[in-house]
Amino acid sequence: KKKKKEKKNPPLLFNLAEIQNECSKRFKISPDETLQVAQDLYEKKLTTYPRTDARVLSTAVAKEISKNLNRLKSYEPTAAYVEHILKEGSYRMIAKTQYTDDSKVTDHYAIIPTGQITELKSLNDLQRKIYDLIVRRFLSIFYPAAVYRTVKLTVQMDKERFFASAKALKEPGYLEIAGKEREEDKEKEEQESTGLLG
Repeated sequence: KKKKKEKKNPPLLFNLAEIQNECSKRFKISPDETLQVAQDLYEKKLTTYPRTDARVLSTAVAKEISKNLNRLKSYEPTAAYVEHILKEGSYRMIAKTQYTDDSKVTDHYAIIPTGQITELKSLNDLQRKIYDLIVRRFLSIFYPAAVYRTVKLTVQMDKERFFASAKALKEPGYLEIAGKEREEDKEKEEQESTGLLG
């Protein structure tokens, strides 16, 4: 029986391809539909420019990021996380992490919420869901990694050896905010723990 700790860092921020990917998985919509919604959110000044390849912030934006966070305090679904981030001050170091990299920003940095939420009331259901996705992905980077405990089991029977491994979430870290990703992780865990290999 072997125990091992495994860390999973928050994913990088959304660029256009990544959000199209995520929306096709979650909401079963086409890349064009996702782009249209991302464009609408941008035009309503809710999020930053959507046609970007970058999945990181620029240093200049990272230095000012508390503005986005402070404005997001009035976005109800994630207000508690924003309060926590501001209280912990984890945003102050964001420029020194893998989430900020000027060499990976060509014209535009990643898609993030501006924090302005006056236009939220005018959103339809899908726009709201995608906005929420962008907010949660953004807030995740200010949270610690998720920590898993992996237990590997080897059983010897006659000449055969069987292996099983189970992953248990020890500290949710950023998964607390991510919401949906946790469910997917849980499903994966269940599949892995039943896999006996001869």
